[in-house]
Formats: sequence, C-alpha cells, structure tokens
Amino acid sequence: MATTDPDPRPDEPDAPDDEELTRIAALIDAGNDAFLQGEFRTAHALFDRAADAAAPFEQALYVRTSALVNRASAADRLGDHPAAVASFREALGLCDRLAEAVTGDAAGTAVVVVLRAGVLVNLAQALQNTGDFDAAQASLERARALLASVRPEDGTDADTAELLIGCLVSLTALTIQREQWARAHELATESLEVVTRHHPGLTGRPLLNLATIHEATGRPDLAEDFAHQAVAAFLASDTPAGVDEARQSLAQTYLRSGRLDEAEELLTEGQGYFERTGMAAQSALGLDLLGLLAVLRGDPVRADELYVQSVARFEESGAVVSAAEVRVRLAAGLHAEGRYEESEAHISAALFVFAAAGLGLRCAQADFFHATLLEDRLSHGAGAGAGVVTDPALLSRALGLAVPAALAIDAVRFTLASGQQRERWNREFAAPAMRLAFRLAARAGAAELVSELIESQCAGTPLMDGSPDASAADDRAGAPSLASPRFLGPSAFPDPSAPGGQPGPTDTFRLGTALAGVAASAGLRVSPPPRLALHPTGPVALDPYISHAETRYGGRIRETRVVPTW
Repeated sequence: MATTDPDPRPDEPDAPDDEELTRIAALIDAGNDAFLQGEFRTAHALFDRAADAAAPFEQALYVRTSALVNRASAADRLGDHPAAVASFREALGLCDRLAEAVTGDAAGTAVVVVLRAGVLVNLAQALQNTGDFDAAQASLERARALLASVRPEDGTDADTAELLIGCLVSLTALTIQREQWARAHELATESLEVVTRHHPGLTGRPLLNLATIHEATGRPDLAEDFAHQAVAAFLASDTPAGVDEARQSLAQTYLRSGRLDEAEELLTEGQGYFERTGMAAQSALGLDLLGLLAVLRGDPVRADELYVQSVARFEESGAVVSAAEVRVRLAAGLHAEGRYEESEAHISAALFVFAAAGLGLRCAQADFFHATLLEDRLSHGAGAGAGVVTDPALLSRALGLAVPAALAIDAVRFTLASGQQRERWNREFAAPAMRLAFRLAARAGAAELVSELIESQCAGTPLMDGSPDASAADDRAGAPSLASPRFLGPSAFPDPSAPGGQPGPTDTFRLGTALAGVAASAGLRVSPPPRLALHPTGPVALDPYISHAETRYGGRIRETRVVPTW
C-alpha cells in the first residue's frame, strides 16, 4: 500500500492548508486500516474520497497518487481488475508530472522513482488478473530496473527492499500463470529467502506460491505443508484475507486427496468471508472448487450450477483465463448430459482465451480433455457399438487432438529437476495422455502411428551433459510446461501423515525456507529426447505430430538432433 509521505515537490502558493492535508491523510490511513482487515469495499470508498479531495491541489500530487494506487489495489481485491488497471495507469501519469517537478532534486527524484516502481509492481498484478501476461511482464521488468537504479544514500532502502520483495512475488505468480514451473520454483524460493531475511511479516505470500507450485507439479505432501505454513504466517501477520486464501489453497489439496469433509469445511467458511468482503475473484474460485466437490459427491446438476456462477463471476471481474479453466470443467458436465454442442462450445471458448494469453500448454491440456470426451462419444454415444467405429470423422478429430497434446504434456517432465517430480508427473499426467493416444491410434487401425509411439516411449530419457549454463537455464525456464487441472480425482498417493502441533511464526518462516531447499534438492538434470529416425532414408518418428505440437502449443517438444533407431 502506498503511504502519505511528504510531497517531494517544493512549496507552491496554491498548496492545500495543513487542515486539508491532515483530513486527506486521515482518509488514506483509515483506508489502509480497512484494507489490512479485509474490508475492501470500505477501503475503496475511503481511498476514492481521498483521491477526490486531493485532486484540486497541484501541490498534493504525491498524496493523490498514493490514494489512486491504494484505490486500485482495493478494486483489484474486489475483482474489478479493469478498473484497477485504469487507476494504476492514472497514477503512472501523475508520476510523470511529479518527476518533472523534482528535476534536479536527487532526494525528490528517488522518492518518485520508488513510487513509480510501486505502481508498476501493483499494475502487473492487476494485468495478470486480466490475462495480459506480456504487459504484466513488461511492467515488472520496468519496476526492477527502476529499483536497481536507486542508491543507498537516497534514503529509500526500506521502501526499495519491500518493493523488491513484491516484485519477486509478482514474478513468481506470473511464471505460475505461464506454467514455467522450474523458473517459478526458483523465484518462489528466492522470494521466501529474501522475505525471511528482510521482512518476515510478508512470508505468507511466497509460502502460498510454493504450495501452488507443488500442487501443480504433483507433490501434494509439500503443497499441504506450505499451505499450512502460509495459514500460520498470515495469522501471525493479522492478514485475514490471506488466511482464507491459504485455506482455500489447502482445500484444493484436500480435494485432490479425497478428503472431502475437510475440504468442504474450509471452502464453506472461506466462501462466506469472500462473499462478505466482496473479493469477487476468490469468491469465483470458491464456487469453482465447490463445483468440484459436488462432482465428487455425485451431484452433477449442482456442479453445473456452481460452474456457471463461477464463470460469470470471473468474467465480470475481468479474470478471463480463470473463467476459461472453469469452462473446461463445465464442458465435462454438459457432455455427460449429452449436450455435445454446448460442451464443445465451452472448450472452444476456453482454447481461444488460452491461445490469446499465450498459454500454449493449457491449450494442450484442453485438447487432451477434448479428445477424452470425443473418445467417450465413440464408445458410448448414440449408435456406438462395442469396439465398432461408427463415426470415422469423430475418431480422426480425437486422434488429431490426442497425439500432439500427449507429446506436449509428456515434454513437461523434462523441465523438472527432481527425478521424483518427473516420475510423479509421468504417472499422474503424461502416462494417461499417452494411453489415450495409443488407444485412439489402435482404434483407428493406424499401425505405423502405434509403432512410432512405441519407439518414442522406449527411447528413454537422456541426461543433460555437464552443468547447465545460464542460457540452458533460461531455455528451461521458458520451456513448455503444463498446469495440472485443479481436480484430478482422488490422489494416487497415500494420505500424508497427520500434522503434529502447529509451529509458531518464527518456526514457520524457518521451516518454510528449509522445506523450499529440500524441494529444490539436486536431481539429475535431463533434456528432451532426440528425434528418432526410423530408417536410413525414412521419416522421423512422429514428425508431423511433433511439428504440430510445437507450432500449436509453443516451446520445445523434442531436441533438434536426430538419432537412428536401427
């Protein structure tokens, strides 16, 4: 939150009097208090009043900028992401005017630089929520460059350190959204170490990011540990909104492991809080998770109702990527009811959003899911006989979706450093996708394709030569990766042991850092497998499917080198 530090501009005759400034500052302080207690509607109204009160006074530009930044943050928490972006951009415009006014004043310039960096960090979060990941990345890069330009003698060390933490946390969230899991884990671990060293009260957010990362990459035990620690950290810092967000993350882990009663208790309690405080995006996520719970409990009608509400709420708040994810789950329910056209319309809408946001591997996930539904229609749709292809065109569509998607999903494990992570990813995500590709190829009588799939799966995983250099690490960071669906059915893993006593705040921070180190413990680095030449003058195995996958989803599915198989 922006504060009401003294305006860096020199005195001017049209400046507000002390009484007026005191009143504006009191509004901002009251808004900050309401924000920290999770009363975002109240906070937004107070910041709005402060911004309006400061508007007539040129001398109060800094105070007005602070009010606009805080108003935007409140709007973002309320789910009005477009309004938040607009308010942040207005604040950036005021930063330009402030910078002109303090030209030649080193101290004033440093204050404005830090203020602008803070606006950019917060703007990036709002842009992420709207799905504009490229603009969010650019905003964060500008913020980091500005913060790097600030000198210690400028007297802004505390503000700079806090903003650097915020920048790291936002970069982590962005890489999570882009499903670059190796890079996300590096950033989350770094941000946790920095926060623990400089600002322990902010430890909850990096812990929550680590919980999300491990849940998505098939490590539910660590995901649960980090979620519990995030709850404890938010409780210690008296951040009620963070507490319920962390409990919502914990509920996702419980859903995955089939602990439905525990998940329901957390979701119901959290949903009441999100509805009461107007946190639209978290409320929409809660509706989505309650929909998953309804599916697990055999109530598809209720699940569809909750999914529809979730999509509407996400879209109202501008969170189109999150809405698209729910559409994919809604498509499953409509398919089960025989409403195939509606089901496919939701998948198509989701694919359009994922592609527009540059989320190629979410496209792969949606394609795999779509192919699964098409296979179900072949097996159980009207007129389908046992083992008889009744619709060759439908089978061809399913096969054309399944093979490239399976190759892309399988490629994710080559970006993971830990052998345990790779094994779990293969078991949970890649193997089911490959089985679908094999089934459909066999059903279509595509003997050559089956043979090439076998060759590909038998090729093994090559070790990466030597220690990866910076360029290789960057390549892995941007390599294709796939977020797991929020629900994958009851976990194949045994239930984690019941946790013991809850750690205290200091123990929580130390334990979080230690666990992050364990999670990053050394594993043998691997590289994507090479392309396989089937004959001296013949084709490369799966070549058209590999090319299609790399074009459709982006990233690298196979190495460029070709090795013979004879």
